[in-house]
Amino acid sequence: MKKYLDKVVRYYHDVVNEMKKVAWPSPEDTRDLTVVVLTVSGLLALFTFVVDWVINSFIGKLL
Repeated sequence: MKKYLDKVVRYYHDVVNEMKKVAWPSPEDTRDLTVVVLTVSGLLALFTFVVDWVINSFIGKLL
């Protein structure tokens, strides 16, 4: 049991040390990238909607 606990503690310390090395983005970068992701997601959703509507209209006219 002691070996297992030592491994868990060592793992925790390793994770903390690695997290200190991470280059975290600034709040401004996070905001800007969030806007980009939401915009691209919205455009992709709109494109998918339009393509689906066109295909459904075409199939509806064939039937």
